[in-house]
Amino acid sequence: MSYRWNTSDFASGYDAAAEIIHPNYTAIQDQILGLLESHLSKGGLVVDLGGGSGRLLERILDRWPQSHGLIIDQSEPFLALAERRLARFGPRAACVLSRLQDDWSRELPSSPTSFISMSAIHHLDPGEKQSLYQRCFQLLIPGGLLLNGDEVRAGNDREYAAVLNSWADHMRRKMVAGAIPPSFHSALHGWIDRNVNHFGQPKKSGDDCHETIDTQLGYLRSAGFPLADVPWQKDLWAILRGIK
Repeated sequence: MSYRWNTSDFASGYDAAAEIIHPNYTAIQDQILGLLESHLSKGGLVVDLGGGSGRLLERILDRWPQSHGLIIDQSEPFLALAERRLARFGPRAACVLSRLQDDWSRELPSSPTSFISMSAIHHLDPGEKQSLYQRCFQLLIPGGLLLNGDEVRAGNDREYAAVLNSWADHMRRKMVAGAIPPSFHSALHGWIDRNVNHFGQPKKSGDDCHETIDTQLGYLRSAGFPLADVPWQKDLWAILRGIK
């Protein structure tokens, strides 16, 4: 089956309405920017894993003029949007077409100061998440930072189902209100079908492979991060942090 984000309609639809679709979109980005402050005061390379259309990296490059950034994403339509958005930064910004699961390490121009990600890594299955965290730890400079602002699941099925249903209701209201481009409605209906209508069905790589905070903190520690914690959490979302 083809990668569902590899269509221009999906990419442009999400880019146009991300802050409406995702109730905590701006809050997570703001938190990530705050957590990066001490790590980017002197510049450095920031790698955005699954960075899509470049919205988060744009904010980082604007805030820290000495920094440079790289987006890794497997969606050509998303990267086309990112290249246009980041063109004004010239050589400070670059994009790499690659799955997060693949070895993209040779594409890095230098050792990263920070890895960031938002709403991307949850699409990896447990083994893929662990391999990605290990690669990030190996590539980071000493003292480097990993920040993953992502979807996580509660350990209790009832609580987990409740937050999924709450988000599904939010999506439905915004679609009915006309706040989300029609080109992206099928993607949201697909999300609701997979995660709400078929709640509890087995997941595979590419699905929403939500895992608990504790499980993922265990992955970070096993990857080598001596400090792994969660500086922010709300509903279905959390920021997982690892410091090398």
